[in-house]
Amino acid sequence: MGTIAEIEAAIETLPRPQVDELAAWLEKLRVWRSTSPPVESWLARARGTARPGTTTAGVTSLTRGEE
Repeated sequence: MGTIAEIEAAIETLPRPQVDELAAWLEKLRVWRSTSPPVESWLARARGTARPGTTTAGVTSLTRGEE
């Protein structure tokens, strides 16, 4: 199945319960694709949360135990 027409033709042959299942899956996919990727969401929440004067080098040394 490579084209929309082929997919539509295949869907037309499905029994009603499978069409309902497919419709539910497509709705979940649509919602998932309309939301920001997890990294983008995390970055949006993290933006502006650093303490004033904190540097990347300082954070890195803390995570490595180089206090």
